[in-house]
Amino acid sequence: MPSISIQNIVKQTSVIQNLMTLRKVASASQAGDSFQILTADLTQNFRHSVAAIDLVLDQQDTSPADLAIRSRRAYQWLKHLDKQENLESHLDALQRINLFLPAVKLLPKYKRFRVEFIFFHTSALFQIQGKSSLIQITAQESLTSAPDAVLIALLETALGRPSQSTRQQIREYTFSPYYQSTREHLEFLGIPKGSFAKGSVHDLSKSFKRVNLAYFGEQISEPHLVWNNRLTVRKFGHYQWDTDTVMVSRTLDQRRVPEFVVDYVMYHELLHKKLGVRLVNSRRMVHTNIFHQEEAKFIKLDEAQSYLNKISRK
Repeated sequence: MPSISIQNIVKQTSVIQNLMTLRKVASASQAGDSFQILTADLTQNFRHSVAAIDLVLDQQDTSPADLAIRSRRAYQWLKHLDKQENLESHLDALQRINLFLPAVKLLPKYKRFRVEFIFFHTSALFQIQGKSSLIQITAQESLTSAPDAVLIALLETALGRPSQSTRQQIREYTFSPYYQSTREHLEFLGIPKGSFAKGSVHDLSKSFKRVNLAYFGEQISEPHLVWNNRLTVRKFGHYQWDTDTVMVSRTLDQRRVPEFVVDYVMYHELLHKKLGVRLVNSRRMVHTNIFHQEEAKFIKLDEAQSYLNKISRK
């Protein structure tokens, strides 16, 4: 196999994915020692790919944090499946998908298509893409260890008419500690701590320390801190539950933005981390009365909100 340059990491993942389509996994599962041969071949591919990429990163004195996001996710997926137990879990999930798929009641618009199913390191829980006579479902890699009922619910949600209880099964699983720890591990695999926290002007690590000391008695564990790559004018912060990540809009990484405004956004998102989510009639409730009572404790609340409102109106 030829050496891999940083530029074709995404292409390499596609090559490997083509080795473990639903059809190939099903065929290998039914023919003697073919499944062991497939597993060994995949193991070699993952090992070679990761070693080649690591070599290039080392030669360039860089880390996966410096890769473009598509390349970084592809590398993390390869790195994750370079561990034998993760590869076995991945293949087991594909075998189970093969078993469950025939029983799924497809929407009429999907009945003329062949269905392909891929687990990958995606930002979405799952996504559907139509290609000629093929429907491809790409689901988050962290779902490979999900119970049978969750995988069935995922197929029904993607291809059929899911009931409220079906959606609830998926929601409950993705809020489970096991799923969230797996998702967090994959999202930051190979990334040095604090890689995305330092902006051009403001440092999210310093903001976290100030806020944690002033409002939480240093009792909040440090989440992953990330500046959003895009400028925004409406939403200035976000807490991602499944990866324990506070993301702040790069719009605020400017000299004219006061430090206390960044700290307010940090405080707001850390409250989400502290207070969690309430599910009421299958709806997520985050800005509860308790949340607003806690938020009101921020010393310069009115000034910070007024400043953000001015930005929003521009």
